[in-house]
Amino acid sequence: MTTIKQRHDKMFRKAMENLIVAKEFFDTHLPANIKSIIDFSTLKIEKETFIEKKLKNKASDVLYSVNFNNKSGYIHLLLEHQSTVDPFMALRLFKYMLEICDRHRTIHKDTKNLPIVYPMVFFNGTEPYTAPLSFWDLFSNQKLAKEFWTNKYQLINVHDIPDKELKKRAWSGILQFFLKHSKERDLLKRWEQIADLLPEIVQVDIGYDYIETILYYTLTSINENDKITLENLLDEHLDEEKGDKIMASLAKHWYDEGIEKRTEEIAINMLKQKLDDRLICQVTGLSFDQLAKLKNKL
Repeated sequence: MTTIKQRHDKMFRKAMENLIVAKEFFDTHLPANIKSIIDFSTLKIEKETFIEKKLKNKASDVLYSVNFNNKSGYIHLLLEHQSTVDPFMALRLFKYMLEICDRHRTIHKDTKNLPIVYPMVFFNGTEPYTAPLSFWDLFSNQKLAKEFWTNKYQLINVHDIPDKELKKRAWSGILQFFLKHSKERDLLKRWEQIADLLPEIVQVDIGYDYIETILYYTLTSINENDKITLENLLDEHLDEEKGDKIMASLAKHWYDEGIEKRTEEIAINMLKQKLDDRLICQVTGLSFDQLAKLKNKL
């Protein structure tokens, strides 16, 4: 059975899809400074809705594309017909506006700018409307929130940081150091450059785990001669027993990586021969999801 709210929702959408109704509505309710920059001859109804499924019975929306100062933009009109006021309406609107911008980027793939989105809420509830009308009013520290959200974000570009500066901070420095040089093929030489940091890191127990983690991701494969070099490096700067433990763990990792790589090569060859997926999974031990990912690589 159709509820009263659902009937109101359909009536609202049907009426506001009529551009004559919409233009009169906007002419009545939009501030003069906003109307002055809108070209209403470009007003067009869009099909999408941005209301979450759980709110479909409490709200509905209509999206219009329109030019602001000859640039693409949107008016997002939200009808609230729930019995209680949503105190976080400003947050919901912010999310809708971001989704509209994201939709615009999807449609206009070559665009280098985001569109202007003007939000409007039409409320027909019986109780007073008490929700904050500004997104920033939702924060306990409005000034700080606005500063963080609207100012330029902080960029840390590791390539702008000299290696000698990174070496001054053992824990985060070693991480940033290897992220900076991650595109290089031979990172063992970089380990030789940063080995002096290792004794400082292992002053606490988790230091050995941390070093092993960084080694794990930076030395994904290694030849026999380099294994000896690495082992000597660890013995020189770390406790010998724990250094040997790290080497043993890495050796297992390299062995497992080799098996996995060989398994994938076998599976790819079988795929090229157009063999049955089930047979390939049985032979290689790969799951259907893993096999699907390999197919996407072909």
